[in-house]
Amino acid sequence: MTAEPMTITVERPASVAAVRTFIGRHRRRSWVDWYAAGFALLVAGIYGADILASPLSRLDGQAGSAAATHTAALQAVTGAGLVIGAGAGLLLLAQVLGPLVLSPADSSWLLLTPLSRRGILRRPALTTAVGATLVGALLGVLALAMAGPYLHAPSVDTVGSSLPGSWLALSAVAGAGSCLAAVAAEALVQPGERARALVRAACAALAVVALAGALAGQGSTALIRAVTAVFGGLTTADFTTAAIVAVALACFAWLLLGRAAADFPAAALRSDSARSGQALLAAGLLNFSLLFWIAEDNHWRGRLLRSRSWPKLPPAMTVAWADWRRVSRRPGPLAVVAIAAVFPALLGAAFTGRAHGILIAAGLVAGAMAAGLQGTTGARRDTDSATLHRLLGVDPARALAARAVLPALLCTSWLVVALIVLPAVGSLGGWWWPLLGLAGPGVAAGVLRLARTAPVDPSNRGPDTPTGNTPPWMVSRFISVAVAVIGSFPLLAAVVHGHAGAGTVASQFLVSAVVLGIYLMIAGATGR
Repeated sequence: MTAEPMTITVERPASVAAVRTFIGRHRRRSWVDWYAAGFALLVAGIYGADILASPLSRLDGQAGSAAATHTAALQAVTGAGLVIGAGAGLLLLAQVLGPLVLSPADSSWLLLTPLSRRGILRRPALTTAVGATLVGALLGVLALAMAGPYLHAPSVDTVGSSLPGSWLALSAVAGAGSCLAAVAAEALVQPGERARALVRAACAALAVVALAGALAGQGSTALIRAVTAVFGGLTTADFTTAAIVAVALACFAWLLLGRAAADFPAAALRSDSARSGQALLAAGLLNFSLLFWIAEDNHWRGRLLRSRSWPKLPPAMTVAWADWRRVSRRPGPLAVVAIAAVFPALLGAAFTGRAHGILIAAGLVAGAMAAGLQGTTGARRDTDSATLHRLLGVDPARALAARAVLPALLCTSWLVVALIVLPAVGSLGGWWWPLLGLAGPGVAAGVLRLARTAPVDPSNRGPDTPTGNTPPWMVSRFISVAVAVIGSFPLLAAVVHGHAGAGTVASQFLVSAVVLGIYLMIAGATGR
C-alpha cells in the first residue's frame, strides 16, 4: 500500500481591493444619506456662487472697462493677496489635519493588517488629490479674475472684451498643479514633527506676508501701480510656462509620495487620522467645545506648568482669573485672531469692491466671536463639570459675571482694531467707527451662551418638521449666534449703510449693556 502524495494549496493573501469590495457589499446606505449630501452640496454651491459672482465677473468684458479706476486696481491688489493668503491658510489646515489620513475604521483595522501599505493609502491619496485639484483650480481662476482688467491678450483689441479661454484653462492647470505639489510635499514630511513644524511656519509666514501686502495696497498708490504693471505684462508664454512647471512639480512630488507610501509609518497615520476624524465630526455637528478640547489637548500634552499662588481677589474674580492665566500662557491663538482683524477690510475690497456690505458685517461678528471664545475656558468647564463648579463654593451668578469680563474685553478690543483698520484704509469714512467697538459686550453675551451650551448629542434628533429634524443642540447654537447679532445690531446696521454718528454710538452702548445684562440675569437664575 503506497501513500499518495498530499498537495497543499497555498491561499493567496487577500488584496486591499478584495477587502474593500467585501466591505462595500455589506455596507448599507440609505437614499436619505445621498439626498442629504446632495442637498448640502447644492446649498453650498448656491451660496458659494453668490459670493464668487463679483470677483469672477472681472473675467468678462464688463469688468475690462473699469480697469482704469482706482476701485478696480484696489480690488485687484487686495484680491491677489487674499488668494495667496487663502492658499497658504488651506495648506496650513491640511498640514494640521494630515494631509494623508484614513477613516477611523481603516486606521484601526486595515492599517494593522499585513495588507500592502501602498494599497491602503491609494484611496485616501486619491481623495486628497481630487480635493487639492479642485481647490487649486478655483484659486488659479480667482487669481486670474483679480488681474483680469489689467491683462492684455494678443487677440483682444477693444476694451471690454473677454479674456482668451486658453488663459483660463492654463490658470486652472497652474493652480491645480501647484496645490497638488504642495499637498504631496506636506504628505512626504508628515511623519516628522520637526519637518511639519517648518512647513507650518512657512505657510503661516506666507499667509502673513500676503495679507500684509494686501493691506498695504489699500493706502499705497505706488504698490498698486507696481502690481498692476506686473499683471499687464503677462503673456500667453508666461501662463504656459507656469502651467508646465506646476504640472511637472506635481508629477515629481506624487511620484516620490508613491514610492514612500510603501513604508509610510503607521504611528503618524493613526494619530493624524484620529485627530482629523474627531475634528471633522465636531465641525460637521457644530461642536465647538470638542474642537476646543482637541486643540487644547494637543497643545498641553507633555508640558509642565509653573505653579503660582492665587491672587488676592474677591472669590468670583479669583475663579475667573484662570482664564486670564490661560490666555497669557498661550498667546498664539489670540495673536492669530488679532491678525484676522484686517479681514473685514480686505473682504470688502476683494469681493464686493465697496466699503460696506453684509459680508463685512458678517466678518466683524465672526471675528469678534472668535476672539471672545479665547476667554471662555472656565465657563465651558463649569458647564461640563457641575460637580467641580459646586465644589468651588462661589455663587454661580457672580462667577458667571466675573467670567464675562474677559470675553467682553476681547470682543471689544478686536472690534476696535478692526474698526480702526477699516477707516485707515479708506473703506469707511469718519472717526466714529472705533467707538462702535462698544458692541463687544453685546457679542460677548452670545459668546458666553455658545460656550456654555450643552455638549452635542447626535442621538437627540429633535422633533420632525417639514424641512427635517431640528436637533436641540443645533437650535441652541443658532440662538447663541442670534444673540451676538442682536447685541451688535447698531454696529451691523451702520456698517451695512456705510455711515455712523454719535446716535449710533449711544444706541450701541445701550444695546450692549441691555443684552449682556439680560443674559447674565437669565443665565444666573436658570444656570443656562
